[in-house]
Amino acid sequence: MENKKKIILVVDDDADLLELAAIGLSAKGFEVLQAKDGKEAMEWLDRKGDEISLILLDIVMPEMDGFEVLEAMQKNEKYRKIPVIVNSNLDSDTDRQQSFALGAKDFFEKVKLDPGEVADKVVKFLEEKNS
Repeated sequence: MENKKKIILVVDDDADLLELAAIGLSAKGFEVLQAKDGKEAMEWLDRKGDEISLILLDIVMPEMDGFEVLEAMQKNEKYRKIPVIVNSNLDSDTDRQQSFALGAKDFFEKVKLDPGEVADKVVKFLEEKNS
């Protein structure tokens, strides 16, 4: 039986960062789904929620922000189990605390990491989760 690629949902309203993250994660062997806002992320969850291994989530987005996505995920038993790493330009203690309170497993400021480092963090997180 063939091993299925792990699926990562990347959610960011910045098209360039979305594409760079997708390239970095694809290079590590992940299948990448892309969403430009929280509303589109929820649509992906409705379609493929049981297959998604991890969500890389921005906070500040139109339509539905990252905090609203986290809140919606916490209300749904099926989505609550999917690990979320917040990758945002926001970096205040309040934003970090709110992210963790809503179920995020990690938080990092995206301007401090290049796409390769983001992909490495995702790999490390999933390895630790599965060990």
